[in-house]
Amino acid sequence: MPAMANESGCVASFDASKDYFPDKVEVKYGAGFDIEYKNNVKYIRNKISGENYVLHQCGTPAPADASATPADSLQVGNWTKVAAIPGSKVVLDSAPASAIIEQLGLQDAVAASYKFFQVTSPCMQKRLDGLPRIQQSFGSQHRRGLVRRVAYDLANSDLQWTFTTYGMNDPRSFALNPESSSDMLGKAEWIKFVAAFFNKEAEANKIFADIETRYAAAKQQLSAQKSQRTVGFARYNKVANGTVVSWTIDPPQAWVVQGLADAGLSAHTGKMQAFSSVADFYQAAAGWDVLIDVSLEPLPHGGATIPLWQNLLDGYAFGANAKGSAKDLAFLKTSSVYRSDLISSLQNATDYNEHLQVQPDALLEDFGKLAMGATDAKWYRNLPHQVQVDWRSPGDCTN
Repeated sequence: MPAMANESGCVASFDASKDYFPDKVEVKYGAGFDIEYKNNVKYIRNKISGENYVLHQCGTPAPADASATPADSLQVGNWTKVAAIPGSKVVLDSAPASAIIEQLGLQDAVAASYKFFQVTSPCMQKRLDGLPRIQQSFGSQHRRGLVRRVAYDLANSDLQWTFTTYGMNDPRSFALNPESSSDMLGKAEWIKFVAAFFNKEAEANKIFADIETRYAAAKQQLSAQKSQRTVGFARYNKVANGTVVSWTIDPPQAWVVQGLADAGLSAHTGKMQAFSSVADFYQAAAGWDVLIDVSLEPLPHGGATIPLWQNLLDGYAFGANAKGSAKDLAFLKTSSVYRSDLISSLQNATDYNEHLQVQPDALLEDFGKLAMGATDAKWYRNLPHQVQVDWRSPGDCTN
């Protein structure tokens, strides 16, 4: 007799004693969500968005003990949202969700996207170009002006729900947050989260196990090359008229610190620091061997674009007229200045917010390349060496 598997569609009749989800996932690292199975129901708690998701097998009843927060509620946070699964017509407004759906081979389940949503994956760009774009609707304000309900406009359609990046007062949106995980492998566990909405736990477990194995192998290899190099994250702050008004050192998230350590690197940590003098910034960054720039280059008429090396030379005053202290910075001497936007779309989406968030094994390898001053990283673009942005468009889709 073949092994039982999770249902791929709705069931014809309900058996209250049956385990409808023989394939299950377990959260092992600091992902930021919990999941519990009970017969025909999955209970998910997104600890980052502060929401509760109750997923019941299509064709079976929703549990009586899980009442959904009313759609017109003015409650702030801790919403309970109920949906029948597996998903078949979903809306995208989350770059990591898009990447995970591709990893799980579920592209056909994407039926629409938010109006302003952009991705770097050429094949997903191509798919979204042929699908409806959904707008957000705005409900009435709370009488105190504190709450304005925002929801995706899925009315009068057979669209099921939207994957988004933040908790919303919207009963048909579900947030996923790998960028807020505390652990590198915890980021990849959000593959399990998305899979639960499609009954694809078996596939998610295999994908995650492979990532876990590759991460352990890369960590073991990189542990032998303790570089003792320090990585810092900074940005120049420029206004639309081109004037740089300050410089900021940003503390990295916990998963970044962990990943750099696993690659044999140290991260400059501590509180965010702002400087009105570039000389003071140079002094604070004097011990850095690698600079990861997180600046945005403002456009004259609003918005921003990806900085090039010339922009950084101007923004940090690294150019020909740089003060003496700039020339002494270790990361300039070794040309170790990077940005995580090597893979980008023409609409300014970056793969950093997409596949990087759920591929910690590949990210660890990139960190290892930073330790060696390489120019062939997957996501990190070396600016002094003029590594060009890999612009992705629908025309690059080959599958």
